[in-house]
Amino acid sequence: MDCAFIITWKVPFPGREKHALQLAAEADGYWGKLAAEGKCSAPEWYFFPTGTGMWVVKGQRRVLEDLIEGDESRRLLEKGMLLLQDWQWNLAETGNGAQRFMTEYARELELI
Repeated sequence: MDCAFIITWKVPFPGREKHALQLAAEADGYWGKLAAEGKCSAPEWYFFPTGTGMWVVKGQRRVLEDLIEGDESRRLLEKGMLLLQDWQWNLAETGNGAQRFMTEYARELELI
């Protein structure tokens, strides 16, 4: 695995708490199914004392990119924007991907 799909958010918008919990269950079910099919790791959830939450799935960059572009993933991401404050998502290099990133970065520094 060389990549992590990471989503962060703060608290739900007032009045949308119930829907935010439903979104969590939907996302867990959808990405859990993809993990069972071997397409990614099982979803991991993190909650910080500040109220920020974080959700992580790991996999191969190309596979994760394709999964994120799927209709169901896009629907869940759009729903998150409507329900949770400071909703953000990104892909991060990890494992071999992070090592490759650092090697390429160091090589570019030598050229400057």
